[in-house]
Amino acid sequence: MSNAVTQESFFELEQRINKARDDTKQLYTQINHIKAKNQDANLISMAKNVPSLNSSPEINKNTFSSMTNLKKIRTLKGHHNKIVDTKWSRDSSTILSASQDGFMLLWEATTGLKKNAVILDNQWVLSCAISPNNRLVASAGLDNHCTIYKIQPNNMVQQNIVSIFKGHSCYISECEFISDNLILTASGDMTACKWDITKSAKVMEFSEHLGDILALAVPKQYDNTNNENMNLFATAGSDGHCLLWDSRQQGSVQKFLVGDTDVGSLQFFSNNNAIVSGSDDGLVRLFDLRADCKISEYNLMDKQYYLEYLLPNNYNTKRGHYNHSLNSSSSYAGTPLSSGRHNEKNSLFSQDSTYDTEGVVSIDFSSSGRLMYTVYSNYGCIIWDTLKGELVGSLQGHSNKINKVKASNNGFGVLTGSWDETINVWTPTST
Repeated sequence: MSNAVTQESFFELEQRINKARDDTKQLYTQINHIKAKNQDANLISMAKNVPSLNSSPEINKNTFSSMTNLKKIRTLKGHHNKIVDTKWSRDSSTILSASQDGFMLLWEATTGLKKNAVILDNQWVLSCAISPNNRLVASAGLDNHCTIYKIQPNNMVQQNIVSIFKGHSCYISECEFISDNLILTASGDMTACKWDITKSAKVMEFSEHLGDILALAVPKQYDNTNNENMNLFATAGSDGHCLLWDSRQQGSVQKFLVGDTDVGSLQFFSNNNAIVSGSDDGLVRLFDLRADCKISEYNLMDKQYYLEYLLPNNYNTKRGHYNHSLNSSSSYAGTPLSSGRHNEKNSLFSQDSTYDTEGVVSIDFSSSGRLMYTVYSNYGCIIWDTLKGELVGSLQGHSNKINKVKASNNGFGVLTGSWDETINVWTPTST
């Protein structure tokens, strides 16, 4: 009898939760309709008098190469499984990469040489982060834990665990340092948490999402002296909402309804006054924090004509990479710091690799904010003109899916991470 009552209670509770979610979405829709009455312009219409990056009225194969001056300067090789996350250090001197081969690698950005290899406590990593002072790195993933490692510069291969934060009941999708002593985590248990590294304890929990939190973003900090926005962060997830938080209080301070779709990528604009979301419906939406509304939307499906000239002839849009055979003469590491045979059994280095979801998977901005680098599951990394809403270029060159794009704070580097186990580094050139 008690079991029947318990099951009935759970069923009623589930119904109440679903009803509350539907009511919440309806209320957000009503609020957005009211806001729309006051929104008499958008970013693209206000920028109609701004000169386009495309000075030629005709579109051809040479058009896009002249609009962006990014050139691939090197390819970072060392992982022997797909790259799952990459990060620039705040001073743009170091690149951190995480792979499901069980290692995180630290790279010298200017030379492309490996500095250190960190042995992961759990190889099923989904996210990585590097502290502002470059002394700590973090990994998080399917084990529901966030692990903090101390970097010892003199040790090439190391595993110096400082703390293991346990508290989430589901996978951790993202982690980000907000200072040398504080780190944020976002999880599939619908919560985000702030952790104190020196105390090895959870400081605060943030729980307003009604679905998995899939994306976490912190404001861009260009140096270690300006801490104006260090308490702000944003989250988004499968409930179709983007929430802005002040890490000193539990409740969110601003909310945006993205839509009835999973939001898998999130990034602050270069001046931190706006935030952009990328979702599974393939749309990129730019929200202004001061105007408290969406000011621009970027739809790749409206630019199909341009894609014919943007993507190489041998690019397969269904698979998201090139139609060519893998180079059998390439060697891959048994460990990231030693040469060895490529492990095909455990690798996703395959032309049959596909994403579980379609749409936008990663976003970042140039230092000025004029260029927006957007990674699509089927089209690789496409470059948008943020002001004009025009396509201006693409970053290709990988033999498998591109899943990450990150721009350095100093504006001199853009990196793309791929399932082909490599990272391409791009830099502006004068020609």
